[in-house]
Amino acid sequence: MIVRRFLAWSRIAPACARADATSALARAFLYTPMDTEQRYEAEIALTVMLDDPSPRVHRALAEAMADAEEAPRHLITGLVALGGEAAAIVLEKSRLLSRAELVDAAALGSEKAQIAIARRAALPTPVAAALAEIGSLPACLALIRNSSALATEAEWLRMLERFRAHASLREALLTRADLSARVRERMMGIVSGALKEFLVERGWFSRERAETMLRDAAQQGALALACDKRLDLAETVACLRQGARLTPAFLVHALLGGHLDLVTACLADLTDTPSSKVAGFLRDKRRAPLLALLKRAGIPSWLAPAFPVALAELRTAKTLATGAAAATPMRLALTRVLARLEAEGREETRRLIAYLRSLEAKAAREEARSIAEAMVSLEEDETGLEPSLARLAAPARGALGEPRAIVGHEPANSDTANMEFAEVAVAA
Repeated sequence: MIVRRFLAWSRIAPACARADATSALARAFLYTPMDTEQRYEAEIALTVMLDDPSPRVHRALAEAMADAEEAPRHLITGLVALGGEAAAIVLEKSRLLSRAELVDAAALGSEKAQIAIARRAALPTPVAAALAEIGSLPACLALIRNSSALATEAEWLRMLERFRAHASLREALLTRADLSARVRERMMGIVSGALKEFLVERGWFSRERAETMLRDAAQQGALALACDKRLDLAETVACLRQGARLTPAFLVHALLGGHLDLVTACLADLTDTPSSKVAGFLRDKRRAPLLALLKRAGIPSWLAPAFPVALAELRTAKTLATGAAAATPMRLALTRVLARLEAEGREETRRLIAYLRSLEAKAAREEARSIAEAMVSLEEDETGLEPSLARLAAPARGALGEPRAIVGHEPANSDTANMEFAEVAVAA
């Protein structure tokens, strides 16, 4: 009787009242004991409310039914078919929808429906794959931000392929702690290519100059990626090899930076040799086995002698005289390796020495930029300046393991410091 009165009243009641009554009836249907006839009539009334012209009524019904496992399935599918906000509520929360229904809703529904699906807790992999393939950019962003979604590397790669020009998607992906090395390497390649075209189109650099700059930047990025402790080293090295990033120059930079574990993993991957055996070659003081391994890895014969020399320095950590203090591990290592090669005076190492000199020049510029940036960021008052200079003057350890000295300083008052900075500025 009550349900019949409800149906008669709903024909003349305003939308806000109908929405409140529909919500109350839905909750009574779900949580209040009813006999069979009452339950049947209540279900009929709720089904009729799907035909109500007001979206407010549909939303009230969706909010009441979305979380309930006892909700009639035809009500859930009916709300999805209505579209709009009611459908989004159900698509995000209802556990009664199957994977196939979610995939269909992602393919046929609106962007709002796709976003709602992307936000579902523990979103199944097939549905995530469908969104990665056909979802809009906002839907893909919602999926990336859903930490419980069971998406895989394949979904992230597909999104990158579809929305490669959108920085917002790349930035969102970088917030995920579980992002694989393959996805990170792919992003690095996309950004590098886009930046090169931008620099050339603007006329800021020639194509050759832009390629050189970005090649150096990509090498540094690959090294940073390989040194990321969150990632599996062997998997990362395999991804870098597939991306053609395990170049001889990359290996030289890794070695001079003191990353022996990385060098070991790279040589093991390139030569298909067990890592333990490669580590033994690197520890062995004999040159012949190591040079044979480097040849198998594709290291040019003129570059190979840098490896045993650098490894010898790493083993002995012998201090070599330098004309100036080296503030970065790379420059310190280069200085020592160059000193040893020049002391040997062999004709066949001239090309190698020239190459290492070019690396030393780049390392010196990077060192200068780093120190200059640190100096600019120092506070110019006496309180902020002196502790910072004291940190710069403290002994530090380079890539080869021993302390390096940096010229000390005398405490200066603020007037003296300002005068010195003024003199430097005038001299520049």
